[in-house]
Formats: sequence, structure tokens, C-alpha cells
Amino acid sequence: MKKNSLKILFVLFALAITFIVTIKWLDDINIKLDPDTLDKLIASSSNLNSENKVINSIVEVITNNNYIDPVAIILKKYSANYNSQENNNNDVPVVNEETSPLVYIYNTHQTEKYNSSLDININYSVLDASYLLQEKLKKYNISSVVESGSIKDILDTNNWNYASSYKVSRMYLENAKKNIPSLKYFIDLHRDSVNKKISTVEINGKSYARILFVLGLENINYSENKKVMEFMENFLNTNYYGISRGIFEREGPGVNGVYNQDFSTNCVLIEVGGEYNTTEEVANTIEVIAEMINAYIGESV
Repeated sequence: MKKNSLKILFVLFALAITFIVTIKWLDDINIKLDPDTLDKLIASSSNLNSENKVINSIVEVITNNNYIDPVAIILKKYSANYNSQENNNNDVPVVNEETSPLVYIYNTHQTEKYNSSLDININYSVLDASYLLQEKLKKYNISSVVESGSIKDILDTNNWNYASSYKVSRMYLENAKKNIPSLKYFIDLHRDSVNKKISTVEINGKSYARILFVLGLENINYSENKKVMEFMENFLNTNYYGISRGIFEREGPGVNGVYNQDFSTNCVLIEVGGEYNTTEEVANTIEVIAEMINAYIGESV
């Protein structure tokens, strides 16, 4: 029994070393993975939770790292989804002076969906809303990227709870900024869980999903983030009165309190409607958010 245990540990140790060497080799040769290969790697990595826990323990002893996460390493290198004529695949974004994106759109709670019983599109989520925002920003000649890397895969691989989602989105934020230095504005789109009456407003005969800004008071520089949200709030109140539910300030036990807003003063968390809003109502609001972002960028330049 003891010999078998030693054999298993040796095999796992060898796998861990092989993985580290492979990742280093990928970095050295700057290899680019096609989307199908990347999907297979992610899927296989995501199914190795129990093995990863053992490998993590071994690697922690060897390297003093808190964890080793194959999904995280792969997605951190290949995650940012940048649509341009120069780069129409899922490789590391190609950035030049003409197309350098300013806005990074992501979803810390990526799996939040809108009520499927109200729409034909049963899978409409905050990630879909992010891609729509990317399209709407083009109207104002604002280039952006949408984070397509999976939050859930990394949570599952590391056996982290849902509250650790902000830890994962922080990894993506840092990776995006490293790969795309031109990024200046960071929009975290969420969906609230309030009822339809609270999350919906009609303006000039058009129905919108209402907007709520969330501000973390446990970031020591929160006052700077608040100024950004106040500008956006004033823009909404002036042009689409009633669409904003205000700025929700949060701190204390049981809440995150920072929401990665210490990463940048231009890091904004926006709740777009609630679970009972239709895709049409969300789409109407996304158009308003694009207009609002354009106004803020024009003011902050």
C-alpha cells in the first residue's frame, strides 16, 4: 500500500513538473493556440479538480506558490477577446495606434442570466450584454475588448467559492492591462436580483432595464471612483431621468467592499436591470450606457 502511494505521488509530481515546463515552453516560443485547441485544454483541465489539489500541494512545497491553476494560466495568456481586422481569432490581442482599445468590458458574475420565460433567447446573459455594449461603442468610434475567459472554470479548478469571483476577475483585469496598455476604462456589468417593478422604467414610451452603480467603500481611494459614478449618474438623470437607481455604497461584513475598484479610478460596477427584464429592455439600456461612456470619455480626456 505504501509503495502504491509513493508511485502515485511520483506520477503526480512528474505531471506537475511536466506542466510547468510545458507552460514555460509555450511562453518561450510565444505559441498561439487556436480556439478549438484552447477549448479542449480548458475542458480537460476543468475535469481534474481532485488531481489538481494534490498537484497544488506538491507545487506549493517546491515553489512556495499558493496554487497552480492550468485553466488560469492558459486563460490569463489567451483570454482577451479583441475583434479587429488584424486579429479575428482568440489569440493575444494585436494592438496598434489606430485600433488601441480604451474600454475593457468584463463580468465578475459571468453566469448571471435574464429570465428565459420572457424571451426566445433562453441563454441571454450579462456576457451577451457585454458583447452588445462592445458593438454599441463602435458608433462612437470607441474600441473595446470583452473578457471571454471563464470565471467559473477557474473557481472550480481551485475549489474557490462564489465570493472569490472578484479574485478571478482581478486576474483578468491585470492580464488585460498587461497585454493591452491602452486600456483606461474598466466596466464590470452585472444583473441585479430585484423584481421587475424595481428594475424597469418607461421613458418616452420605451421600456428600459434600470441601472444601479455599486461603489465599494473599503477601497481607500473610493472617493475618486465615486466622482466617476457621480458624473455618469448626472448624465443619466439629465438625459434619461428615471433610468438610474442611484449609487449603492457597500462596506462591512458579508460584502466584498472593494469590487476591484482599487485597480483603477475608472473601474465601474454597473447592475443592468434584474432577472425579469427582457433582452429588448436590456438592449435599450446598453445603448444608453454606450452613450454615457462616450460622454465620460469625452469629459475625462
